[in-house]
Amino acid sequence: AGQLWRPGCLLRTQGRPVTALFSRQPSRGEFLWCGPDNGPPVLLLQPLFEEANRFRRTLALCMRALGDLGIASILPDLPGTGESLTPIDAVRMADWQDHVRALCDEVRPTGIASFRGGAVLGDMGPPCRGFFPGTRARLFRDLERVRAASRSGDTGAYAGHRLSAAFVEELRAMALHPALRLRTVRLEGDAQPADLVLPGAPLWRRAEPGEDPELALAMARDIADWVARCGAR
Repeated sequence: AGQLWRPGCLLRTQGRPVTALFSRQPSRGEFLWCGPDNGPPVLLLQPLFEEANRFRRTLALCMRALGDLGIASILPDLPGTGESLTPIDAVRMADWQDHVRALCDEVRPTGIASFRGGAVLGDMGPPCRGFFPGTRARLFRDLERVRAASRSGDTGAYAGHRLSAAFVEELRAMALHPALRLRTVRLEGDAQPADLVLPGAPLWRRAEPGEDPELALAMARDIADWVARCGAR
């Protein structure tokens, strides 16, 4: 009980990897695994809160594309998010950090690819590549905007996530660029410095979840190239 592992029950169709959902301890949430079972995966850290819902389809497509390229990937639901049974109002930043550290200890990822606000958890040991990170100020402007637009009347909820005041303050204090090893990928039209620029639209700003197969493939190819270069060092 409580062990992550894994590929003995990995689903396959005619020898091809299939995305599978694996449970851990109920309090630790669940995760998606996609790709071969003969090597360490890339750990993906999805955007935070409502942005995760709008970007998840594209991340799933990216994982499938990585599997086709022979690279495994794992996408966890952090405590209090997604399929996790932990109440979000009971979560502190240390819970997220411990969760990611535990995954790194168990699966020994070749690297971490963080997306948007997921960059707050990118500095957990392996090299990190940050996709489309925003500023901390922008992250909270978006959270406040969503809360202000809510029709629920619950002024303590952020897009349905009722965060404790202590957790909100911890998020405010976190840096989105915690590691010098973080390499940055941005979308066309973003004038901030980047190691790579990809074409595509910011799906996390749309009113409804969407997908961008071309962006997913471009992200997968960049991650595959990055993993190959890291392995050659």
